[in-house]
Amino acid sequence: MQTSSTYKMLLLLNLLINEDCTKKEIIEKFNSLDVAITTPLITRYIDKFIKSDIKIKNKINDKRENVYYLDKNELSLDFSESEMRVISDIKKLLISQKNYDKIRKTMRLFYKLAQFVKDEEKQMLFLDFGYYSKINWYLVRQLEQHCKNKDIITLDYILPHGGNKIITIHADNLKISEWSQRLYLIGALFKSKHFSHLPVDRIFMIKKVEEEKAEFNVDLKNIYYTVSKTIYKKLPMDEKEQIVEEIGKDKIKIKRINDDEFSLIQRLFCYAPEIYNISDEKVKNMFKEKLEMLRVAYES
Repeated sequence: MQTSSTYKMLLLLNLLINEDCTKKEIIEKFNSLDVAITTPLITRYIDKFIKSDIKIKNKINDKRENVYYLDKNELSLDFSESEMRVISDIKKLLISQKNYDKIRKTMRLFYKLAQFVKDEEKQMLFLDFGYYSKINWYLVRQLEQHCKNKDIITLDYILPHGGNKIITIHADNLKISEWSQRLYLIGALFKSKHFSHLPVDRIFMIKKVEEEKAEFNVDLKNIYYTVSKTIYKKLPMDEKEQIVEEIGKDKIKIKRINDDEFSLIQRLFCYAPEIYNISDEKVKNMFKEKLEMLRVAYES
């Protein structure tokens, strides 16, 4: 993600709130975040802070270096309308990268700085990360550890149309959907051994760890379907798909590993209505069911 001046200034402000730093130390801290900054740029940002009545102070350390610091008791942030638009653009660009860990770290930065934004309306806009503001990040940290260990866990899951369901899943990884901003827990359902995507925002709690560091062994099957060659060429490449046969002038037969039914159904939607001969009956029925749900939704 390209780092804007506004974001760098927010990072610098956050750094000086936390600790006293020389310019050399500031550069080292930024390098650890993979963000480039130079000594002249630090000087320019500090000058901007001072002109905005953000009192950056300095003192001389034992090595006769200038050490910069900020008194939190004197800090009050007031963003202009143009600055708020830039901040909004930063958040949109960040979210588009689909890296939930970067989103989480940036949210921590914004939440820390928000306490110094005195205008209540601007504070709310400053804190608004849309869908990600509703995520239980403590739960995400727990799920990350279970995915790392490949634990089998039992979840209390909130159903879309109300009520709860107990689900046992072999945790594999966490990922933002390619089709939306939503964060999913990916794993194999314990009984069926089928891969599944569970929206993290629907996981109420982890009820129990059934087995720690379990061997992850799922039988992955191939699925075949025929689609329009014209539509296939217009779509982004899917590395899981392999063309196995050309049928006539404008049809191709595709083989794909069925390791993720959610992503598979989304991919099949891209080919509608020119998709034929889906080999897996379960997937075919799921696809028909989703199409029927969409038809009813649009008609109503």
